Amino acid sequence: MIDYMEHVLRAFEQCTNWNRDNSYENITATSENLLHFRIPSALKFQVSNRSTSHTFTTFELSNSKIINGSLAYLYTNCQDIDSFIKGSPGVSLHTCTETFRRIKPYYHYHLQPSPNGDFNKSSLYYGRMYYPNSNLEAMIVKRVSPYTQFVLKCISSLSSPSILTLYWQRDSGRNCQEWIMSSNETLIGYRVLHNFIGSQAKLDGSLYNNSSLSLGGELWFSVLNTSPACSTTLRYCTHSANTGKPLTLTLSWNPLFGHVSSTYSVKTSSGTTFCSKYDFNLYSIESNLSFGCEFWTRGKDYQREKSEENEYDVPILNSSGSLKDLSFDSYSKAPEIAMYYHLSPPPDTDSLPLGDTNIKIPVPPKDVTERKPILERFESSLDTNNFTSVWKLSTSLRDKSLRVLWEGKYKGFLVSAGTEFAGSPTALPSNLVQLSNPKTVFQPTKIGLQLQYSI
Repeated sequence: MIDYMEHVLRAFEQCTNWNRDNSYENITATSENLLHFRIPSALKFQVSNRSTSHTFTTFELSNSKIINGSLAYLYTNCQDIDSFIKGSPGVSLHTCTETFRRIKPYYHYHLQPSPNGDFNKSSLYYGRMYYPNSNLEAMIVKRVSPYTQFVLKCISSLSSPSILTLYWQRDSGRNCQEWIMSSNETLIGYRVLHNFIGSQAKLDGSLYNNSSLSLGGELWFSVLNTSPACSTTLRYCTHSANTGKPLTLTLSWNPLFGHVSSTYSVKTSSGTTFCSKYDFNLYSIESNLSFGCEFWTRGKDYQREKSEENEYDVPILNSSGSLKDLSFDSYSKAPEIAMYYHLSPPPDTDSLPLGDTNIKIPVPPKDVTERKPILERFESSLDTNNFTSVWKLSTSLRDKSLRVLWEGKYKGFLVSAGTEFAGSPTALPSNLVQLSNPKTVFQPTKIGLQLQYSI
């Protein structure tokens, strides 16, 4: 479950039109949310309050061997941010849970100017104090232009040196660049993410296109240790042409360590998601296969208006002008209306020279008008369904572990409870385990419960 302050930070990004999915840091967020979701390690209770429209506070208590606590405070001068934040009784479970990320092509995002036509520079100030260990953490986010923002993070502790990290981020939609400087081992990093889009000639005659292809990379260098690090990732997001179900594929490669990983995530319905990940090392020839899934449950007041087979049927007009349902298996003929989604209108045929026969006029096929409503209908079902809880499960063949997490609402509280099972013994080397040939017994290695309440 996302903490309240993280929820406020994401509301700040949404209010200021900053796309967090267009960053290389979050390029594999979907598979991470489905395979490596966070499980509470102790009993944690969190109470949050919106003091004013610009100030937010959080008090947290946890019991992990000893009683720990923290007090957090956040201030922002962003206008209308309170319209993006709701208390725990009225917040949607999708907005406070790490789940499948619906990535849209970058041309979907257009920076919305303010009513007076000027960009409003917004800032966010956050601080948290932990006790009894007296650790401090702080963060400052400043939007300096419609495409640029600065982020400053600091962690101070009495037992270890303080760490100061500075981020300079520029997101133009098609490209996102980040420069990072950290006092930890004098680390310098650079991240970049580029979104591809086919030209008009390549899209000529294609079906309704709602796909996104992104390629990114990162490069790190520690001045103190003179050690580099790098990685690159390819992400492809699209929808099924017949059902509108979104899917995401990623391919990552670390050339220094020889690590290659590929993921495949698909939302098979509005309430189920499956993910698989394959890891392989070119140097050690070791591999691993991981699986993850999540199942959403709806409230008692939810009523299905159609059967499962016709869940996403879209009524359109047939050739005779009468209404006809559009299903997955049988497509009716839509009206011959040009639905130019991201293609420019066709040029005027009367103004074209008769001798130029190489000019192509992009005329979308009839399936464009049929498949676009299917995608929109599926995405609308994700936002309108009354989901009250979600079950998450993930496992790994090499680690022989099982992670289970339940998140939902109860009496206005946001509840997150989970456990992790692992085969024992886990501390013995692999060769000793093979010699002794013990029986593998799964036992819980981590169990926790987290309660959140905010007003």
